[in-house]
Amino acid sequence: MSRDSAVDDTDRAIIAALQAHGRRPVTEIARDLGLAEATVRQRLRRLERRNVIQVVAVIAPLQLGLRRVLIGVRVRGRTVADVESRLRVMPEVDYAAITTGAYDILLMAACDDEEGVAELVTERIRTVPGVDSLDVVTILRETKDAYRYAGTD
Repeated sequence: MSRDSAVDDTDRAIIAALQAHGRRPVTEIARDLGLAEATVRQRLRRLERRNVIQVVAVIAPLQLGLRRVLIGVRVRGRTVADVESRLRVMPEVDYAAITTGAYDILLMAACDDEEGVAELVTERIRTVPGVDSLDVVTILRETKDAYRYAGTD
């Protein structure tokens, strides 16, 4: 789906308002944008239903004492989509993407400790059929995690 068919300028304005303050009441957003409250609610439901937005609490894993890692996965002998579908359902994995470049799949995961990272990588990810090789990068400090995207500001 193209960007233009997914959302229009009004949707982008609603998204921008939520990005600025995620708990802002719909009545305030409607008032500020000159829209009916029912219109804003309807558009939010549609955006959620189409998976354009998710209204959730975003945690800071490092602040909770979790180990955060990026994992680049190279695939051989299976389709990338097949391997990715097996990796993304692992509970520690909170981000999965099929990519171009050095890796076929990029994962972001959070584990309780180094032992949890080792178990995830060596006993679970490496044993998925089609995983050829992988690189693990430990995140020491997150310096930006804005969840803002072009066209919504």
